[in-house]
Amino acid sequence: MRTYLIDNDKNEIIIDLTRTTVHSHELVEFEYSAVRDNEIVQRENIFVRKLAGRYFSSNDNKRWTRLAKQNLPTHILNVDTIYKVFRGYKPSGLSGGNDGELLTQMPGKVVKIQVEKNQEVKAGETVLILEAMKMENEIKSSVDGTVKEIHVKEGDALDQGVLMLEIEPK
Repeated sequence: MRTYLIDNDKNEIIIDLTRTTVHSHELVEFEYSAVRDNEIVQRENIFVRKLAGRYFSSNDNKRWTRLAKQNLPTHILNVDTIYKVFRGYKPSGLSGGNDGELLTQMPGKVVKIQVEKNQEVKAGETVLILEAMKMENEIKSSVDGTVKEIHVKEGDALDQGVLMLEIEPK
């Protein structure tokens, strides 16, 4: 799943969960990639282990650090910058389009369109599935509104920056 970290100046960090390996019922390995300009610039593996009802993480599967219990954050603080966290989608207003315009962030293939023209949608609702970098990404509405126009069809191969869908905000 793709995660976008975006600060107030619209600078962004893109993180992809590229692989998950289950080693046992108590040990899972996650491979994350940082992406810039559609190129992977860094890869990192993180091991997560559950012992006695608590979670621990490790970068090398040798030294372990206990993880504090937490809910999925909507904001992350990094040194002196606060990033908003968006999982699986980037709001259209932050991707070069206007509110309600959903543009492709990278080349991909339309797998499934989950809405129809004139359908009411809520902010955060999945409107289509786009396969990119061998992963299926849920494209979500960033506004409450009505589907005004669908510019793609299932099976379409899209370049970056293509207008896929327009939603008329309420």
